[in-house]
Amino acid sequence: MRSPAAAFDLRAALSEELRLAIDELDKVGTSSKAVHQCRVRVKRARALARVGRACAPGLSSVFVDSARTLMRNLALSRDPAALSEAALNTARKSRKRTAGAFRAIAHGIDDMAALQPGLNLDAARAGLKDLLALAQVWPEASPAQIRRGARRLERKARRARRRGVRALDPVRRHEWRIREKERYFAALILDDAWPGKRRRKTAEKIGVALGAERDALLLMERLVAEPQLAGEARDLRRALKELNRRRAKLARRADALAEGMRPASH
Repeated sequence: MRSPAAAFDLRAALSEELRLAIDELDKVGTSSKAVHQCRVRVKRARALARVGRACAPGLSSVFVDSARTLMRNLALSRDPAALSEAALNTARKSRKRTAGAFRAIAHGIDDMAALQPGLNLDAARAGLKDLLALAQVWPEASPAQIRRGARRLERKARRARRRGVRALDPVRRHEWRIREKERYFAALILDDAWPGKRRRKTAEKIGVALGAERDALLLMERLVAEPQLAGEARDLRRALKELNRRRAKLARRADALAEGMRPASH
């Protein structure tokens, strides 16, 4: 049975996420997934910092801004890898000829990424240590402040959901994804301290669908800008058609799942 006022140590939770992010960064040389896992930890910490705005608004703003700078550095390595993965995932679900085009696209993205400046590990490590220092001076948050911060996150996610569902504007869809992800991470970590229904499974499925939808859209934009990645013109047409079909399917899935979140908005 859930406690009506479960205690939650925000400072400890923030610090733990950042220590784990630093651990992931130390694996970057041996694991291609380490940058992704590091980014996930930073996103989880950022969600907690937004909850912690209720007791430390200034500190929360500095933390979120610093995390944004760090994420831009990590994106130099992660973004090309995400597009390559999206191409390979689509290849596995495509017919033989189209699948071959997507495999070629993935190899092309990987080859081009290898020629670009990579992740600045020293800057990333320094950024994580700065965030950890901020986490360690976070004031103690009362149960009432945790509830207030969580409800603020819930309202923002609800508003972004209303604007994003069935929207044609990719910006609104992306904003929905960000806010939904923050809500999911906060509900997951706060656990019994989260006020109201957590709906974590549905929120996670929405985040996965919206993430894959965005990857498909970004890959389409990349192919339009660099059609040579697909090889022949007919392969480009096939790839774009398949990506657009996949994007639309994922969008419908996210929109349908959002119906399961509706009762939480009452």
